Amino acid sequence: MQMTTDTEAAVREADAFMAGKRKSDDAAFMLRRVLAEMGIRVGDRDSWPQITGRASLSGEPYVHLGSIPLATARKLIDALIYAESARRRQRDGESGHGA
Repeated sequence: MQMTTDTEAAVREADAFMAGKRKSDDAAFMLRRVLAEMGIRVGDRDSWPQITGRASLSGEPYVHLGSIPLATARKLIDALIYAESARRRQRDGESGHGA
């Protein structure tokens, strides 16, 4: 039995969606683990209520971060600034360009 063009397109779209959803779920899982290492609890209303992997019908993966309390956002911002500073110090140290 041969599938119609519409059916084939629907199957491809469903496959693309599921592949994108898997990628976004994996990214959301890794983000949850990183946040847990920082002491930020995903699923806790006072820490970080929601992180969800999603995908568009075309299969484009993305992670919905929900809204987070300001204190959590500040903690994350501080960690990112520290990490970027450490990366720059390491890069500048390796290239011999001391500050």
